[in-house]
Amino acid sequence: MACPAPHSHRRILVRTLTPLALWLCLGVAGAAQVEVAGELERLMAQYGFQMKPADLEATRDKQGRAAEGTELLPHLRALLEGFDHIIVQSGQGGVERVLILGAKTPYTPPAPAAAAPAAPPAGEITLETQRIGSSHAVTLMLEGQNGRRVQRQLLVDTGADYVVLPTSLIGQLGLAPDALHTQQVQTANGNVEAALGTLPAVWLQQQRVAEVPVAFIEDARLGGNALLGMSLLGRFRVTIEDEQNRLVLGPK
Repeated sequence: MACPAPHSHRRILVRTLTPLALWLCLGVAGAAQVEVAGELERLMAQYGFQMKPADLEATRDKQGRAAEGTELLPHLRALLEGFDHIIVQSGQGGVERVLILGAKTPYTPPAPAAAAPAAPPAGEITLETQRIGSSHAVTLMLEGQNGRRVQRQLLVDTGADYVVLPTSLIGQLGLAPDALHTQQVQTANGNVEAALGTLPAVWLQQQRVAEVPVAFIEDARLGGNALLGMSLLGRFRVTIEDEQNRLVLGPK
């Protein structure tokens, strides 16, 4: 788990699920193809943005489209058309980090069900953020065992694999310590011991997000902070509106 130091004035750009066939209809057929991992390695060396080794490895042996021109952002968008991904930009318009969420798969309509039609997907969730230095934080309701709820402020961190909470919340949430397993994890401050488990739910306004993987780390190690990481954010299309102090979560 990597928890990088927060950066100021960053924007999150997310490519939504789009079948490859749609891109072909838009006229990209016949464009030059390159090996995605090799091209990403070249671009990282040239422009200095960061990727997790596992994310880079997920693109290995895959082909992508080489966009015309030399601007980095359009080049990355074209190259990663076949992947769900997040591009984190710096305030100067450069690229700070690229996250790979997984390869896209063609959409297959579900078989008709005898039951009543399913409800339409939930719309976007907009959460007001508070600024803590250059970072954004949101106040959410955490749900533990037997419906226990604890309100907590969490720093938005797309570099954290988990929702990260201080160990002092284990008892408040009514979680049994023997239901957690201990593991060494990598943080910005080096390797630390964490207790990993699953939180029954996190509430985003009125929407309940169930079964959220969580890592508990000693309070002193976290400096009083908690992190809203990709074990929850990865379920949504994520936009941080820096100037408006808002976190927008949309259906993927």
